[in-house]
Amino acid sequence: QISPTDLDATPMRPSGGGSAVLGYRDHYILDGGNSRIILCALVTPAFVIENTLLLDTIHWIRSRWQVNPKLAVWDAKFGTIPNIVGLEKEGIKTYITIPDLRSRKSFYPPDVFKFNADQNRYICPQGQPLPLFSRRSTEENYVYRAKVETCNICPVKPECTDSKSGRHNFRSLHQEILDQTAANRQPEEYQKAMRKRGVWVEPLFGEAKQFHRLRCFRLRGLLKVNIEGVMTAAGQNLKRLINFKHTEQDRVFPN
Repeated sequence: QISPTDLDATPMRPSGGGSAVLGYRDHYILDGGNSRIILCALVTPAFVIENTLLLDTIHWIRSRWQVNPKLAVWDAKFGTIPNIVGLEKEGIKTYITIPDLRSRKSFYPPDVFKFNADQNRYICPQGQPLPLFSRRSTEENYVYRAKVETCNICPVKPECTDSKSGRHNFRSLHQEILDQTAANRQPEEYQKAMRKRGVWVEPLFGEAKQFHRLRCFRLRGLLKVNIEGVMTAAGQNLKRLINFKHTEQDRVFPN
């Protein structure tokens, strides 16, 4: 599908369901706190996957506003390995919900296999080893594989794998960083940060749609819709600045 009047718009599914429409996606990054200041507003064609923008927008914010964030909070769709590793290498503690893909397959999930760091191998629930088989540099992971003879006579093979070459486990080259991110999800401060995200970030998109008419862009073309998106975000920031000034005046000159 191509719009004859706006070639940059691409098909997207409405959040409420229904047929695909041609449009854009608006992306915000906010400074933490009750003020909810929008640091970055970016509009992209709808086909652009938003989690691919994370690291670039973080770098832009650090350069443009000279800020040095210590903590980043995102939802599950941003929980990709490049994002997690990139943020941690930047010295930013990461609170990201890593998607649980175990329900997509009926076989044993990888976390039931114990990893032996000294021998660099996994141990399956039946006590059989999965030694290191290969390293995939392009995919940035190690492959551990059980012996074919062992898997073929295993009584629980139907619950473990349907591979004719034995059970395979994949371990990221950045597994230590991923394990640390998973450990970050345990403390109460993680739950608190995720609750704050729900009341700080998400309502701003509803505000932009309902009160600033951003449900549908008035302009056409990627450059112009970005201008409209940035102006809308600036208006939202100005409202908070005005509210902040009034609050400060009330503190100095109480009624």
